[in-house]
Amino acid sequence: MKKLTLPMHLKTLAVTTISVGTALLSPSTFSQPFPYTDPQNSGGWVLNPAVSDEFNGDKLDKNKWIVQGENNHYENNFKGRAPSQFVPHAISLENGELIITTRWEPDFNFLDEEFNGIKYSNITTGGVISKARFHYGYMETRSKAADGPISSSFWTTGKGGEIDVFEHWGHNPNKPDSAQRMHTSFHDWRDPKSATWGKRIWTNDHKLDFRVADDYHVYGLEWDPEYLKIFVDGRLVRCTTREQMGDLWVATNEQKVWLDSEVFPWEGNPSQLTAADYPAPGRQFKTDYVRIWQRQPNNKSKAQQPACTKHENLISNASFETGLAGWTDTNDNTTATNGKGLNGSNSAYLLDKTMLEQKVKVKPNTTYILSAYIKLPGTNMKNIWHNGWIGVKGWGGEEINKKGFHNSYHYHSLQFTTGSTVEEITIYARNDWSGHPLYVDDFELREMPYLAKQ
Repeated sequence: MKKLTLPMHLKTLAVTTISVGTALLSPSTFSQPFPYTDPQNSGGWVLNPAVSDEFNGDKLDKNKWIVQGENNHYENNFKGRAPSQFVPHAISLENGELIITTRWEPDFNFLDEEFNGIKYSNITTGGVISKARFHYGYMETRSKAADGPISSSFWTTGKGGEIDVFEHWGHNPNKPDSAQRMHTSFHDWRDPKSATWGKRIWTNDHKLDFRVADDYHVYGLEWDPEYLKIFVDGRLVRCTTREQMGDLWVATNEQKVWLDSEVFPWEGNPSQLTAADYPAPGRQFKTDYVRIWQRQPNNKSKAQQPACTKHENLISNASFETGLAGWTDTNDNTTATNGKGLNGSNSAYLLDKTMLEQKVKVKPNTTYILSAYIKLPGTNMKNIWHNGWIGVKGWGGEEINKKGFHNSYHYHSLQFTTGSTVEEITIYARNDWSGHPLYVDDFELREMPYLAKQ
């Protein structure tokens, strides 16, 4: 029996006929949960059962899901990124959850193939993909990432584009922040001859205030023809529009749903992994449910809602349009550069081991998100890596920060909840390098209200 620890917002709703790929759902009446961030269903959402699953049965519903590797079939010819390989015995249902188990099995009969120059060996894992497709909607899952050197991912694929709702990494002893990072991305699958074919061309790189493998959390993504909204545990992480993303907006066609785990060269070197990294019974990615809603045809609620609401930014002179007014440079090595900003305007230019700070008034016991765009022009994205940080001090816990290293402006964010007596914090940008500059622009500090209240 499934144990539910979060409100389900169950309501009874008359469902009109909606399209699912080429199939149609007949009109019916049933009890359905609503999106965790919209318990009153102000968005007019209708659950799409063809791409949703509570995983309450004894076996996976094969009418909905394809298990990668079952009967030697791999949908999209995707066998997992090596050295790990998708295998059917990695997939199971237990206690109302989908379990994907990653094991150290060097004696398994692996495919005699390579993926990106790496042979399949030692590590078995699993993936499932939906048979049905959907076109735009609200995607949500409640899950717990595998606690080890392994990815846990909830994503979709369609013609021309891929949406990664999240791609977590459970544990890296050399990079503890890895277990708190949430990557939401678009991948480009439009033109095989393009330099960006298969690559992540847009990403939201966010540092959570928890380890993804410590407990269950609710992750949501609203995919609209004109905007994208990312949610975690009932709070809005980011909203961005198709207009803002321009040519990077590649997810325009119907999508299939994926859940999988993989071991590949990302947060570490797979060749250094051993059996000790995958103790019995294995590392498990657990999913309580997958739910996908779509708006009813001719629904008018969307027209009443702005795509991305503008929030109050608590930081003064956040884009450095008035130089460094309101900011303190700890080492007198920061200038406001004209024409070097994100959109050709001003930005802060930090050189030679310095920190740029601002004190900001806040409320006690309140969750906030701090974000900024960071650029490290000395990084070549191959073998020279420079780092810069944004961060917060005095919030009620240890200093926290988010690292950037890209040589073009890249968005970074982190979240935190102030202590019971905290009324002022210090936010900052920091460059620890000597002779290698850090550019930072468009700081924002805003509240993250809890949207799941009844």
